[in-house]
This record gives sequence, structure tokens and C-alpha cells, in this order.
Amino acid sequence: MKKVMTTLVLLLTTVVMSAQVTGVKIAPKYQKGDNKLYRTVGTMTVGGEIINVLSETRYVVTEANADGYVIETTLEKMDTDSKDLTGKVMQLMQGAMKGVKTAFTTDADGKITGIKNFDEVKENALKMVDELFQTISAELPDATSAALPIDMLKQQVGSRLTQETVIAQSATSPGPLSLNGKTISTGTMDESVDQNGRKVKNMYFLSAPDGSKVKATTTLNMTKEDMKKMIVDQLKSMMPDQVSMVEQNIDQIMDSGMLKMESTQTADYEFLPNGWLKSLRVEQKQETMGQTTEMNTKTELVVE
Repeated sequence: MKKVMTTLVLLLTTVVMSAQVTGVKIAPKYQKGDNKLYRTVGTMTVGGEIINVLSETRYVVTEANADGYVIETTLEKMDTDSKDLTGKVMQLMQGAMKGVKTAFTTDADGKITGIKNFDEVKENALKMVDELFQTISAELPDATSAALPIDMLKQQVGSRLTQETVIAQSATSPGPLSLNGKTISTGTMDESVDQNGRKVKNMYFLSAPDGSKVKATTTLNMTKEDMKKMIVDQLKSMMPDQVSMVEQNIDQIMDSGMLKMESTQTADYEFLPNGWLKSLRVEQKQETMGQTTEMNTKTELVVE
């Protein structure tokens, strides 16, 4: 009996070690007609204020073949208990985006490759941005001054709202599709660029040898030169007349800590046997120019 138990332990160890070395590919097998509703609840802490948030997003597989899938995502609900500007912004986002479908195209592993209805998505997003800036102008009259050039900001958002940036956001933001196509073993690392143009480093850990549970950590991975370039590039589109002055003093400004930027994120995924996400816990902390923002959320499958 002891020999049998020892053999079983050795076999189990071999299987686990094999998974750690060769990795597990995240390649769900979706079916046409799959319809999943995910509910996300959590808290966001901004400037010491704790805001409760809730959202619901539906995923529907409308096409499935050997080459890949078309998956429509729809924001169905977004609520917050914040009554200030943050709350109004979230209400605007819900009003503009509620019911709008984003039809992602993917490869055979479920990795996002494009957006079938991008023109429609962009039109609705720009409408939301316009309403958002109108609200900011009403709440903060001085926002229309040179300190916050609204028209330039709107132009910048419009120019950055490309199919590539939307795909990057979906790939770098934790969600039901974000790990698709990756081969993961404990210690696997990769680098990516998020929707804000920031370079980040991702590290993955198999919390279960079959890949049903995965932990992913993300940290900012930018050198001083990367930061300088990003800041200058943003200024060129927002305040081109200020670029020369900032370039002359940017080293001094950065050394002072005024432009300090840090970001960390931990995401714990759990998948069903068919590859659909079962649950996801995310902890995020970001510090930008002295302002700290924290977010803790849990996403669960509520309709299969």
C-alpha cells in the first residue's frame, strides 16, 4: 500500500511539474449561442472617498467556426453610490454605452483580433466623450480655461480612439477574454502596452496545474526616458505651445517627484471546464502625481 501511495504521489508530482514546464494554453471552446452575463461589484477609493460600483456585461457568441469566433459584449448596467462628479460621469457612461454591442472577432483560441462594428462603437464612444466634457464644463466652469482646454482634450480622445487602442484595453484589462491565446506556466512573463500608452510587465502563475486557476500580476515597466516621451507626446496633442518649455525643464520636474507614476495590479482568474470565466478578483493601485486610486472588484458569472 505504501508503495502504491508513493507511486501515486510521484505521478501527481510529474503531472504538476510537466504543466509548470510546458505551460497550459488558454484556448476556450466556445459554442455559437453561448450567452453569459457577468456581474462586477467592488469599491473604488479616490482621494480618500470610497465609492461602491456595480456593473453587468453580457457576452454572446454569434459566430463560431474553425477560424475563430464573433463575440458580442454589451454593457447592461452600471451603478454607483457616488453623488458627486464621479457619479455623474458613470451615469453618463451608462447612458451612452448601455445596450451598445461591441462585436469582437477572435482567432481559434478566442484571442481578440478585431472589432466587426468599430465605426458604431466609436460613434457612441465619441458621443459619450462629448457629453462627459459638457458635464465637466458645467461642474467646473474654469475647466474651459487654458488650464484645461476642453476642445483639445476632445480632439485628443478622438484621435486615440482607434480599433488598436480598444483591443489593447480589452487585452490588458482583466476580463473573460483577456488571457485567451496565452500559454501560461508559473513564472511566465510578457510585456504589453495598455490603452494609455504605458508599458507594463505581466507575470503569470498557475494556481491549479490544469490552468483552471491563474494569477496574473501587472506592474508599470517604464524607464525615465519612456516617461518623458509619453508626457511630451501627450502635451503635443493637448498643449503644443507648452511643449518647448516643458522639454527644457522635464528632467527637473521629474526629479522633483511631481510626475511620479506607479501602478500595480493583481488578478485571480477561475475558469469553467469549457474555458468560460467563472470568477475574477482584481486589486489595483495607481499613483499619479500624488493622487492615489485603489480599486478592488469581484466578477462572477451569474447567467450561464
